[in-house]
Amino acid sequence: MKIKSYLSFNGNAEEALNFYAGVFNGTVSEIYRYESFEEFPVPDNYKSKIAHAELAFDNCSIYVADSLPEVKADFGSYGHVITVVADNEQQIRAIYEKLSDGGKIKCELCQPSYAQLTAEITDRFGVSWGLILE
Repeated sequence: MKIKSYLSFNGNAEEALNFYAGVFNGTVSEIYRYESFEEFPVPDNYKSKIAHAELAFDNCSIYVADSLPEVKADFGSYGHVITVVADNEQQIRAIYEKLSDGGKIKCELCQPSYAQLTAEITDRFGVSWGLILE
């Protein structure tokens, strides 16, 4: 079994996809735009928006899409947190720095009693991230 996060954005999924590709050194393995799907009638200015895309990295992946124009997506307050379990200190520090750029740090990178390092960040797109090095 695998569980994958699917993040829906309000017209800026491509910007988020490119940002996360840089954060995680990932590869966009597939991208589909609304113009390819007749079953999703969207305004002309929305046809180039992302209907579905996948970012693959380190045996992980995240799906992203732009919600339909009439649907306003948000990630809520702690309604969804993506937890990244880092492999080493260098990796967690690099991810922390990249996700912090334009985001809001909820909990600075620190060394609690239950882990080597941990942090919480809401990135520039409103997505909440929990980082941990066990």
